[in-house]
Amino acid sequence: MRINETKPIADKLILEHLKNSNQGVFEMVFKYYYSGLVIYADQIIKNTAVSEDIVQTVFMKLWETRESIEIRAFRSYFIQCVKNSSIDYLRNQEVKNKYSQHSIDYTNVEIQEDLCTIIELDELIQQAIDKLPPRCREIFLMSRTGNLKIAEIAKTLQLSGRTIETQISKARKILRKELADYLVLLIYFF
Repeated sequence: MRINETKPIADKLILEHLKNSNQGVFEMVFKYYYSGLVIYADQIIKNTAVSEDIVQTVFMKLWETRESIEIRAFRSYFIQCVKNSSIDYLRNQEVKNKYSQHSIDYTNVEIQEDLCTIIELDELIQQAIDKLPPRCREIFLMSRTGNLKIAEIAKTLQLSGRTIETQISKARKILRKELADYLVLLIYFF
């Protein structure tokens, strides 16, 4: 009897021990095939950590289905399982990459749309501010863009604090009226 003729007998005997939940035989099979299968998977995947995970998953499935599984040749079985799992992994990665690229494109479109909306709103606000009476506009801009307090504006323009408050209130009222249709957008963006 030649060595090749004894291999199917050995695989059959190993399978019987596995079906009887013999952990020692399982560990022996794991140690015998593991490193070679990781190298094989790594040739397909090009990522050792993922290759190790794939091979471990194949062995876990073998243990979980040990009572009902039928294997004629362990080497062929493992190679086919690792090959299929590796191909499945690559397909999943391809889908994830396409999805993430689509997601990035969609995000860019949203950002561009938001940017256009902000620019349009800024133009509308500027037009509304330009419609304010000159002194009212000056005080409002000093308050909002100059970040000056009422007392500072009053001192700079040599007016009373009450006059400054009245002018700012007047500006807000006019701007609210001018920008009423865009109030929701203003709240959202600013």
